[in-house]
Amino acid sequence: MTQLTHAQIQAAKAKDLAAITAVIAETDDLLTARARRLASTGGHTDTDLIEDLAQAGRIAVWQAIADFDGDSPAQFMAFVDRKITRAMADARREATRPGVDPHTAKVFEDALCLAAGDPYKAELLAVTGVRRNDRMSPELAYSARLSWMGVDSLDRPFNVTTLGENVTLGDVVARDIELPPDLVESRDVETHRRKVIRNQVHRTLGLLSERQRHVLKAAEGVSPVDQYREGTDDDLLAADMRVTPYQVQQARTKGKTRFRELYTAGAQQW
Repeated sequence: MTQLTHAQIQAAKAKDLAAITAVIAETDDLLTARARRLASTGGHTDTDLIEDLAQAGRIAVWQAIADFDGDSPAQFMAFVDRKITRAMADARREATRPGVDPHTAKVFEDALCLAAGDPYKAELLAVTGVRRNDRMSPELAYSARLSWMGVDSLDRPFNVTTLGENVTLGDVVARDIELPPDLVESRDVETHRRKVIRNQVHRTLGLLSERQRHVLKAAEGVSPVDQYREGTDDDLLAADMRVTPYQVQQARTKGKTRFRELYTAGAQQW
């Protein structure tokens, strides 16, 4: 529970330095917790990214002080939480998805969820439009996919922690497709990556709750689930699952977040 008072918040809005200092101190633990969560995937925390996200969050706190027009300290803290989380998510996309702007990265991530984690399907969805106003050109969707997946080199070390620096991506692909390493080409990596992605998608879906898995499959019509349009067909999907529309929406929100975390953690192998 926040220790801030309504008077302190109003004074901070009026640019009172002592009140601003109190607001920043009160939001510091929240800011640190959000930065650490967003900088962590698969049990690994990027300590350098934490500070970058925290800086984005501090700027968002200053903006929140000026923008807040509610009444209670609890409302203010909730408003700040939304502001810093959104700012940090954008900063994280910018840091981890080089080559495309944060909005493009966000739209592609939405397409990725609708495509059940398959970036090639997500590329097609991004062109046809996740939402009407978010359609990408084929060139931009291709750039967004490359930004998400990364541009690989056959000579890069593969999983240094486990295999050491002398085992390359080319070596691993050669082993998996049973070819001599000197015959492996870039297109072999692309083909093999598709197989790895399919396996990773199925593994990730298997780690979700049954309800979350069903709702995410319904977005794309992944067998054996029929396709239901997000938002438009929620009542029909709820009736099919014998739950409420709210439970469908809750499962979708939590499922997308969990899927992204698990999929990203597994994708770090590649």
